[in-house]
Order: sequence, then C-alpha cells, then structure tokens
Amino acid sequence: MNSVELVGNCGLYCGACTIYRAERDDQGWRGKLAEKFNCTIEQVSCNGCGALTANCWGNGCKIVKCARAKGYNYCYECEEYKDNSCEKFANLYNRYLENSRIDLRNNLAMIQECKIDELLARSSERFKCKYCLKPTVAGAKTCHHCNREL
Repeated sequence: MNSVELVGNCGLYCGACTIYRAERDDQGWRGKLAEKFNCTIEQVSCNGCGALTANCWGNGCKIVKCARAKGYNYCYECEEYKDNSCEKFANLYNRYLENSRIDLRNNLAMIQECKIDELLARSSERFKCKYCLKPTVAGAKTCHHCNREL
C-alpha cells in the first residue's frame, strides 16, 4: 500500500480507523458496526482517505467532501484552515485531541513539511498493542486482538 493512502485530508492516520481496522481484522466486529450504523457489512469498508473508491466509508466524511469540492488534498491548503475559521475541522480537531490525544494540526504540519513517512511510522507505532504488537484503533481502551488494556 502506498503511504499516502493512509493519510486523511484532515491529518488523521487511517490505519487506526475503526472502519479500516474492522474490515481487515475482524469480520464479527465489522458486522456489529454494520448493525450499529444500520448498513450492510459491505458498506463498512474503506481503503484509507488517500485511496477512496466509490464504495469507501470515507466518502461520507464532511472533511473529504469539503476538500474535494475545493480541489485540495489536505486541509492545510485551505484559507479557512489557515485562519482557524473552519468549523468542520475545529470540531474534528477538538474531538480527536480530547478523546485520543491526536493533534491533527501537528499531523498536517508534518504532511506540509513532506514528512508523511515519518508521520506514518510514528502513527503505526503509536497505534500498536504493546502486548500482541498488532494494530489498534484511535481511542480504544483495549486491544481488539488480545483484549488487553492499552
């Protein structure tokens, strides 16, 4: 997989996304998400924001829709982001910072500085269970592979 495929327009690391992980790691969990979101199991699918297909979950994201409409790859390209007037980004930023201690502005700065590989390496390491060494999801309290506390 190309590294850019796991980088969201907003700076999120898609490798720690619940939809992305459920599709790859646990079909039972994927089925529960389909029930929770009242959709088919096939709709609980995504390749990462940098590789969205017509069927990817990420197509419903407000940030993705906004970036596409403006012709941007990343939020940092937008004037509303630069002058802190983008409510969509602010809401997402605050939620991820508070719930998962993910600083999307820092991530976007790394992307802008052409440090995507470094961002991906850090994120991959951060969202890995210290016991079973398998990938975890942002905001998780326990590993969905070994059920140990993160």
